[in-house]
Amino acid sequence: MSPVRIPDGQRARLAARAVERPAGLLAALSGVRDRRKARGRRFELASVLTLWLAGVLAGQQTFAAVWEWAVDLPADLLAGFGLARGVPSERTIRRLVEGADPAALDGALSGWIAKAQASADPPAGPRGLAFDGKTLKGARSFTETGAMSQEAVVEAVWHHGGIAAGHQRITGGDEIAAVEALAGRLDLADVLVTADSLHSHERLARKIRARGGHWLFVIKLNQPTVHANLTRLPWNQTPDLVTTSEKGHGRTEVRSLKALTITTPGLVGFWGTKQVVQLRRRTRRKKTVTAEPTWSEEVFYLVTSLAAEQGHPRHLAARARGHWSVEAVHHVRDRTLDEDRHTARTGNAALAWAIARDTAISALRLTGHRNIAKAMRSTARNPERVFQIIALISERGL
Repeated sequence: MSPVRIPDGQRARLAARAVERPAGLLAALSGVRDRRKARGRRFELASVLTLWLAGVLAGQQTFAAVWEWAVDLPADLLAGFGLARGVPSERTIRRLVEGADPAALDGALSGWIAKAQASADPPAGPRGLAFDGKTLKGARSFTETGAMSQEAVVEAVWHHGGIAAGHQRITGGDEIAAVEALAGRLDLADVLVTADSLHSHERLARKIRARGGHWLFVIKLNQPTVHANLTRLPWNQTPDLVTTSEKGHGRTEVRSLKALTITTPGLVGFWGTKQVVQLRRRTRRKKTVTAEPTWSEEVFYLVTSLAAEQGHPRHLAARARGHWSVEAVHHVRDRTLDEDRHTARTGNAALAWAIARDTAISALRLTGHRNIAKAMRSTARNPERVFQIIALISERGL
């Protein structure tokens, strides 16, 4: 998609189109509860949150930058936010974002994105959804004793397109509990959840199945009993089903895949397992000035609740690789949006910014932008393009 220049006479109409439609951004954010007393309010919470997210879409990375961007907006564009009285101060924007309920904010923005995503062509079979945690390195604080604490969040990201589906704050360092809480409030019907070895637990597997979904987990040595059971299966008598070879980044990778159908639940020792997959990866690294060519080999085990007729091993292997879509989103947030150096940590600010960044990335991808850095430079140069993106997402959701 190549955003077009919008004639000056159409700016006000586009701004209103973007935020006032029933499925629009302003309507979505109206569901976030305003905890302020009604007396003395000059700006509605939904209007301020919409202005803040528009600033994030324009590549602004701090509250001060969002405010500076907003004060340069023409009055006709500001009117589309419902800000007839001008731009709220930087302190007001900061205070309202810090005080916003993160669960309600996440529900509003994820729902706005989900409606637009529903209009796209879904991939065949169960949709892949990756769960993973991320530490917000800049949002750290110190207690009186000198102990450091950092904000962290668990996210769910769709394999197809790298679109965010939901967020959950990690409390007390318990990432496993945060993943379970997030899974408990998402619609997982016809969804295949992928997670790394940290989250490969039976409690999460049961919750996913109770929500109507399926799971595909990596088993490593943090599950010693299950891992030992998997290594003792008759892999030597099982032929390779799929072998692929890839070259790139100075190495050659040969991947081979074997699969077994499980009919005796106790054989693996992991609740609900219907299939197990062995992935063997042999990597040859090219000769360099300082090193000779080398070969290395790794073996991974996957367990899934999908039966063979529901998920072919080739597709399971592809979904296992698709789990890295969530890492790709983290990379964009760190390298393009400079998240790790963002120090806002008062109240719910750190989590709110993480939600907003994911929403901005999702909106840009759903409107055809693949290079997020290039798209952000474009929206920073011309605020009208921000409204174009908001309008397109809102119209897709109708």
